[in-house]
Amino acid sequence: MAIALLLIAAGLLVWACLYADRVSLPLLAAATVVLGYVFGPEFWGAEVGPVTVTLDRLLLLTAACLFAWRVWRGRVAGSAVGGIDWALGLTLLWLTASAIAYRPGDADLLPKSPFWRLAVSFWAPAVLFVVTRQSPVDGRTVTAVLAMLTLLGGYLAVTALAETAGLWPLVFPRFIANPELGMHFGRARGPALNSVSLGVYLSVCFWAAWLLLPRCPRLVQPAVFVAMPLMAFGVLLTYTRSTWIGLAASGVAVLAVQLPRRLRMPVLTGVGVCGVLAGALLWQSVLYLEREDSGGVSRHSVQQRTAFAYVSWRMFCDHPLTGVGFGRFYDQKLPYLSDRSQVFELESLRELHHHNTFLGLLVETGMIGLAAYAAVLGGLLVCGWRLAHAAGAPAAIRSLGVLLIGAVMVYLPSAIFHDLTHVQSDQWLLFFVAGTAVGCERRLRSPLPAAVPATVHTRPAALA
Repeated sequence: MAIALLLIAAGLLVWACLYADRVSLPLLAAATVVLGYVFGPEFWGAEVGPVTVTLDRLLLLTAACLFAWRVWRGRVAGSAVGGIDWALGLTLLWLTASAIAYRPGDADLLPKSPFWRLAVSFWAPAVLFVVTRQSPVDGRTVTAVLAMLTLLGGYLAVTALAETAGLWPLVFPRFIANPELGMHFGRARGPALNSVSLGVYLSVCFWAAWLLLPRCPRLVQPAVFVAMPLMAFGVLLTYTRSTWIGLAASGVAVLAVQLPRRLRMPVLTGVGVCGVLAGALLWQSVLYLEREDSGGVSRHSVQQRTAFAYVSWRMFCDHPLTGVGFGRFYDQKLPYLSDRSQVFELESLRELHHHNTFLGLLVETGMIGLAAYAAVLGGLLVCGWRLAHAAGAPAAIRSLGVLLIGAVMVYLPSAIFHDLTHVQSDQWLLFFVAGTAVGCERRLRSPLPAAVPATVHTRPAALA
């Protein structure tokens, strides 16, 4: 395995030297997200000291090195720092300071190092964000990115159907069929072995396909039309409530962006009324959903949300500003589980990480950490809206704004019901889309410096 790793590293190095000035960093970042999701650590991984080297980490390292090379050569145009950049920088600095200040001791037994989670779920996505934000994007690049996500969505939809139908010869990679690996066996869970992550990816890929339709050749459009309902059905097959809500919420958001202003209010009002009626009729069925487990287990899962909220509130009251330390909810919650002043039980939380991204950040990093990360997500929605409605911008560039809004709206419901910072692939997908869209939005608002060679990063080439 070490020899194979050295050969791969040598090949990437040679390729990087030959094509350092010609490779598209946004497309390399897209390949990092797509290939890394399909061919994750269960497919291939090599231990190099304390680090597991996987395909996505090799590709991310390659992208970072190529970006650093271009910065050193003066081939990267500077751009004004915006609110999202400041918020992301504050988030990274505060979480890192929290992890250092509250680092676990030798006697603290944690299933995962806080520093590892910080690196793969925050710093690595931030690298993707910076690489794509500072790289030029044109219409062909946008089309290629949307096509890659659409192909990924089609593959994931077919895999979801094969999983739930028990057609294991059609499932690839083969480790998906192993019930001893990952979570949620019996539902559609995909190569990440996690139904929540699969639902997030399928939903984002659904909107990529939607935005690709006007740009793809007429002969290809029927295939995209077939793939889209399969992706939506694949989300249903995850049997995960948060991903259903995410697909529906993103649909409302995309409608709000793309509908003409005169139709926006009446259409959204009608959709809202239908949603309320459907929720009232189907509430009990959705709440006590029977999945690979029994309805009783599903009911207990719902009740655990109350326990998480109660324990989180008690911990927040004791540490409101700075929290208990990044990555320390797992062990710092233990004293609170002996509380018997309420009717619901808390003991079942003993072996669990937090099940809410925002409550988890509030408890671990305090109000400052939560506010900084919320500012990042809120800023992304504002940026997506501005880009989608940018006057005079090409349609391909505006579609990135729509995709960003859809991705954030897909992310938020699952982040409320699960701590997605424990699922690095979801963080990578969100910040890849975010970096690509934010970079386009900043270039539209702020012309590039005249010192940058016109053949490399002129405004027309970046925004054609």
